[in-house]
Amino acid sequence: MNINNNYININDDDEDVTFVSNPSLEIDHVHLKVLNLENSIHFYQSSLGFSVIDTDPKKDAVYLGPKSLSGDSYKPSSSILVLTQTNKDKEKTFRPNNLKKEAGLFHFAILLPERKYLASFLRHLQSNLDPQFYEGMADHAVSESIYLHDPDNNGIEVYRDRKPSEWKWINENKVYMVTEPLDVQSLLDQFGNERWMGLPIHTSLGHVHLHVSNLLKAKKFYQESLGLYHTATYPGAYFFAADGYHHHIATNTWVGTNLMPNSANDQQKSGLDHYAIRLPAEIEVVKRLKNNLMKNGVVIDDKLDDTDKHKSSSFYVYDQDGIKIQFLFK
Repeated sequence: MNINNNYININDDDEDVTFVSNPSLEIDHVHLKVLNLENSIHFYQSSLGFSVIDTDPKKDAVYLGPKSLSGDSYKPSSSILVLTQTNKDKEKTFRPNNLKKEAGLFHFAILLPERKYLASFLRHLQSNLDPQFYEGMADHAVSESIYLHDPDNNGIEVYRDRKPSEWKWINENKVYMVTEPLDVQSLLDQFGNERWMGLPIHTSLGHVHLHVSNLLKAKKFYQESLGLYHTATYPGAYFFAADGYHHHIATNTWVGTNLMPNSANDQQKSGLDHYAIRLPAEIEVVKRLKNNLMKNGVVIDDKLDDTDKHKSSSFYVYDQDGIKIQFLFK
C-alpha cells in the first residue's frame, strides 16, 4: 500500500447532480469470503479486538463487531463484519501480498470513536501483531490511520477522525487531505497508558476504498446513481461522501485499468462479497433511491443470499465493475 504521497484537490466543476443521497447514509458492514474461517476469526479477534456477535455453522458464516455497554455488563452490538468460508478446502491461511488484477476491495476502514483508542490499539499491535500483516501509518489531516491486512490480503484501515471543525475545505466543496507520517510520539505521549480492551462501543465502519477499472465510470455511478458528493481527487483516485463527510467511498486505479470484474458471487474465491450502505427505513427514502437507480440503468436485485439478516429491508445493486452493494434500511 503506497501511503507516501500527498492527496491533492482539484477544483474541477462537477456536473449538476439532481439526486442527492440521504444525509444519514453510513457504511453498515463488509462481507468477506475467506479461505479459512477459523483462522480469520482468530485474526480479527486477537489482532483487531472484534467480538463474535453471532454464528451460523450451517452456512459457515460468522458475524463480528464491537461490544456495547448495557448497565453493568457488556452485550453484543450490531455486526460490522461478516465472514463466510469459501467452498474451497481449508488451506493455507496466508497468501503473498500480491494485489489481484480484479476490481474489488482496496481496504475497509474501521472508525474508532476517540483518539485514545487509536493509541491503545497501536500499543496492542506493537506487542501482538505478526509483522507480516502490518502495512503502515499515516496522518491524512482529517484523520489519523494505521494500515494492515488480514490473512486473505484484504486491506484494513483503523483510524480516528479529527473534529469536522478542524477539516479544511477548498472552494467549499473539496476537502483537504494529505498523506503524511503519523506523529506516533504525540499519540503515545497523550494516551500511551491507555489499555486496549478490544473494539470500543460506537466503533463503526467509516468508509470503503475500492479498486476500479475506470475512474470516470466510477464517478458517474457513485455520484449520479448513488447521489454522493465528489469530495476529493488524487492521482488515480476519487473520493465520495454524503452530508459533508470526507469520504464514505473511495475508488482508485492503482493496480491498473485492465481489471477483471469483481467475483462477488463466486464462492470459490476469497475476497469481497459485498459491502452494505445503511439508510433510514422510510418509504420515501427507498422510493427516491430506487427511482434514481432505475433512471440511471442500474439493475436492482431483490434476491438475497442465505447469510443476509435483513431480508425484509434491503436490496442489492452492482457498480460498473460488478462490485456488489447492499442497501439496508433500518
